[in-house]
Amino acid sequence: MSPKILTECDDLQITSHINHENLPKFMQELLSVAKTTEQKDMLLMSSLTTLSTVMNSIYFRYGTTGKRYYPELMTFIMAGAAAGKGIAELSRRLVEKVDAETPLIIAGDSTYPAFYEQLLEQDGCGLLFETEGSVITDIWKRGAMTYNTALRKAAEHEPLSKNRVRDGQTEIVCPKVGMMLTGTFSQFKALVPSVENGFFSRLMTVVIREHQDFDGSVFQPTEEGIQVEAMLNRLSQQVKLLYEGLEGQEIEFRLTSEQASLLGSVMEKEYKEYVRKLGDGFHATVVRNGINVMRIAAILSALRRESERESETERESVLVCSEKDFETAMVIGTKMLLHAADAYNQITEGCQEAVPCVKGSYQKDTFFVSLPQAFSTGECISLASRMGASEKTARRWIDHWIETGVLVKEKHGVFEKTA
Repeated sequence: MSPKILTECDDLQITSHINHENLPKFMQELLSVAKTTEQKDMLLMSSLTTLSTVMNSIYFRYGTTGKRYYPELMTFIMAGAAAGKGIAELSRRLVEKVDAETPLIIAGDSTYPAFYEQLLEQDGCGLLFETEGSVITDIWKRGAMTYNTALRKAAEHEPLSKNRVRDGQTEIVCPKVGMMLTGTFSQFKALVPSVENGFFSRLMTVVIREHQDFDGSVFQPTEEGIQVEAMLNRLSQQVKLLYEGLEGQEIEFRLTSEQASLLGSVMEKEYKEYVRKLGDGFHATVVRNGINVMRIAAILSALRRESERESETERESVLVCSEKDFETAMVIGTKMLLHAADAYNQITEGCQEAVPCVKGSYQKDTFFVSLPQAFSTGECISLASRMGASEKTARRWIDHWIETGVLVKEKHGVFEKTA
């Protein structure tokens, strides 16, 4: 059956729930180009993805084994035809100066041998960038040409190896590959026909459902295009300097203990709520979303440190996440799961009316865990705002918690958890 379309498009909006003053100056300036929330969402997620590929020197440790993960993100932006997806192309401009000196960008129209060889020549690092998802699916229709498996392994930084009679055996020990794709809904379903092969859970999907009106002013001559061009050239130069400054270093990214504890508790809630609503097939998506939250926090923190660092100051070997960047990453992570649930239902042909239900149940429980033992109405509203909920919603949740007995009112505007 055909999947139903969400009626509450703002549930999927990202940047409308982010405090833009908390973003690094680099991102604030870049997002000023976009005119609508949907454009800002696409530009934010595409730029985070392209920028992730020039930060190969930054890593964080995960799990009891201390496995290293790097910032590289894999993102698919899906929207209708002529819906403004082209703004994602601006994010490619950010890394062009790096690519001009150190080859980075890999064409989507690549066979697996070509993909592997280019990656080998680039020391395992690359950005797969393609604005038409069908370009890749057309290549992948020829079974031997698909690099789906290679991308899945690269997302985990697992070795890629190839053995040929003529060339012998070669190996890319630690691939670091970012991927930025845009396409229509049908192109996405052709690229990811099943949620079971592991490619879906490694993708961050951005679903743009809001109708885009045509802006007739695009034909009017303006200086704005020249100004945008100049800004992109300047930002691209900043990215080049960032890349050159990081090259050859090893920088460990870390959360504070409080941030790590909050992320862990949120992930536990996410796991229970989303798997309960959407089934076991969604479990890997929740787990990998947590890893992507770490990646996004690392990217934002690196941008912030670069903009605030004096030119003669050396970069320290440890990068600690700021509260501003952690909050932003958490908001994005919250929204990415909603987008993933929407995309998941498209692939499985489920009913997308389940997605807002997941949102309500998940956010309410997550915010409750995130609140301190005792808190004020203002503190609850502030936290809700940072993580994507309205003041009206926060007040409604307070009333619900009191009714269910998990919260007591100590005095006017002050509450305490009962357990």
